[in-house]
Amino acid sequence: MQGIVYDATKIKVCQAFYEICDYAELDRQWADDLWKDVLTHPQIYEEMVYYIEHHTFLDKIKVCGYSLCDLYVWQMSRYNLIKDVGKNSRTCNKEKMAMQAFRTLTDLMENPEEFRKRLEDGQGMDKL
Repeated sequence: MQGIVYDATKIKVCQAFYEICDYAELDRQWADDLWKDVLTHPQIYEEMVYYIEHHTFLDKIKVCGYSLCDLYVWQMSRYNLIKDVGKNSRTCNKEKMAMQAFRTLTDLMENPEEFRKRLEDGQGMDKL
């Protein structure tokens, strides 16, 4: 079969994504749903590839003024509030926080008003 070019990039990204989700102890259905949403948003896919390669955020896109870094920090402060700690400890799973930031970004893209409100309403104990 001459002339066929096979690009395994998405397969490798997918494998790396699921390795991170497994390490983060995220449910397979949750990971499947996020992966599907990442694939439907090319800009978020680009961010995911960058995260996998560099283990930091590209922060190229903003939705309602929020970047992945903003959402990561929001996840971190939410974790600290739920765990009732003043800072993130060694037990804090930062890979999980990063994947949750990606989840929040996709949710924000799909339903900006609802998720922007969640981000801006604060995180008092009665809101968890």
